[in-house]
Amino acid sequence: MLSVARSLEEGRYQGTIARCLSRAWGEVSARALVRLLALPDAVRVVAVGGATLGGSGKTPLAIACARELARQGARVAFVGHAYRAHPGRARFVSPDDALDEVGDEALVAARALEAHGVRVVVARSRAVAVELAARGVDVLVLDGVLQTAPRRASLSLLAVDAEEPWGRAEAVPPRGDLRAPVAALVAAADLVVRVGEDSADARVTSDGARLGDTLLSWEALRPLRLGLACALGRPRRLLRSLARHGITPVATALGADHAPLAAGALQHPVDLWLATAKCALHMPRTRAPLATLDHEVVCSRTLSARLSGRLDASPALTRVVASNNLKSHE
Repeated sequence: MLSVARSLEEGRYQGTIARCLSRAWGEVSARALVRLLALPDAVRVVAVGGATLGGSGKTPLAIACARELARQGARVAFVGHAYRAHPGRARFVSPDDALDEVGDEALVAARALEAHGVRVVVARSRAVAVELAARGVDVLVLDGVLQTAPRRASLSLLAVDAEEPWGRAEAVPPRGDLRAPVAALVAAADLVVRVGEDSADARVTSDGARLGDTLLSWEALRPLRLGLACALGRPRRLLRSLARHGITPVATALGADHAPLAAGALQHPVDLWLATAKCALHMPRTRAPLATLDHEVVCSRTLSARLSGRLDASPALTRVVASNNLKSHE
């Protein structure tokens, strides 16, 4: 699976057969962008989907939106997805819940949003999770859903990597790692949101890595022999971010997305292992200490206004956004 993920990211599969399979994937995936969900009439719904099969910044953006809505005074619930987990029933996620019961992304969201009064809900299906999450709130944030039917989401956000919005190969599997064709992705969304360190839409901020209660700055980290422990489908984006801060790991332990690393993967002689908050949940015991990378996405003023409903885009504006993104893809 790890090899396949890397191949999709780098666009290694080409040729006549790959083109035919990509065409078929595109047709099916375009229809799957809209999820059938019964949405409560009295609740606004912000849906956040990603452009690629991992690495778009979808969940960090969804967390940022929930945090911003709570800051504005709304009662917010976050609907996660228990990928590779078995929640058994609709439940609110506690920061101390077992990983195999709620899933890594829901657990990361619960820890990030606890202080903001936003509860995270998972269930065996999104429909059941939405039913529980909608009780007593003003806004639902759906992580991993781009658009809904029969009622459309109040606001649909498509998260894209600021530097490679449509992936490196700019194609759907097996020729690339786009979730669906660009035209279908843009048509389903109300707004395309670029997520990255220099983005004007949703800016990634990071001050270093946390070792227990201590924040180690980038300056303090650079002289160390650092290893990167990664359980992401697209680690290239993380490596690129570290390079921007002057960090080049002397060792890299890679695992499949949402999967635990092998027990012997972290035996390299390093001073410190680095991992994202999600990846740290999948790490085995290590000889060297493990620090969690500081990472937060901050919504721009324009995005904050859209979330609150103060700045409503007309259909014409939505078409302009779509047209501009398609032109940049071409």
